[in-house]
Amino acid sequence: MDRLNQKIRLRDGRNLGFAEYGIPKGIPIVYFHGWPSSRLEPYAGRDICAKMGVRLIAPDRPGFGLSDFQPRRTMVDFTNDVLELADNLDLQRFAALGVSGGGPYAAACAARIPGRMTATLLVCSVAPANSPEATKGMVAVNRWLLTMACQTPRLAQCVASICLWSIWGKGQQVIPAQIERRLPPADKQTLASPQLREALTASSVEALRRGVRAAAADGLLYGRPWGFLLEEIRAPVHLWHGELDVVVPSAMGHYLARTIPGCRARFYPQDGHFSLPFTRLPEILSAATA
Repeated sequence: MDRLNQKIRLRDGRNLGFAEYGIPKGIPIVYFHGWPSSRLEPYAGRDICAKMGVRLIAPDRPGFGLSDFQPRRTMVDFTNDVLELADNLDLQRFAALGVSGGGPYAAACAARIPGRMTATLLVCSVAPANSPEATKGMVAVNRWLLTMACQTPRLAQCVASICLWSIWGKGQQVIPAQIERRLPPADKQTLASPQLREALTASSVEALRRGVRAAAADGLLYGRPWGFLLEEIRAPVHLWHGELDVVVPSAMGHYLARTIPGCRARFYPQDGHFSLPFTRLPEILSAATA
């Protein structure tokens, strides 16, 4: 079951786009994509989802892909969209899987709607920008953008828009070449797969089909207060992070693991930002299917 171009109409009139992977009656997991990305991001893992009996539901955040833009949106606002999607699909309870920039949105669900959550899975997740050593080991472009998002948000939005158009708008690469050169061997080996590169590139192109406004606004939210405290989370949380991650450094993962009550964390010395989500996907999904 791969249904890639679905939409529902939300109560406020906006369209919410989403894709489904795996099997229709499988264990429901809502997937939160990275930045800039879309509902197409988990396409490369569709066979694993089916094999493990998972129904993976991947919504586009507002303004990405098929989803309508939502002005002045906050991070926790998206939990309302997730609830409407779950109700529309008759999901009483579900797990949340957030990868990279999708991690904070999965954590928001754990904090705001814990009664609906079976598990929260954070993979290479972004942490609050004010966490200790948040940008230590982070590639320069990401470090500058995150710092500007905290200190000069209007400038950050302009710079992010330019970067988005120049880097991803042409649809020619997964990530900027200067970042790819910094990746650890495990990431380079993972991205050597033409099928994976094609899937990730298609996801970024789809994310920007309506322009860069939504992605630029979404990027600013990582540098602002998230609207909830990690210490408030009571839903079960599992975390995976690669120690060689230079896109979202492991210092962020360690902070999340220390701060979220009862977080079950796994750190991998040789993994980076791309190798971990795709080579360890069965292990990640098993935390929601056990």
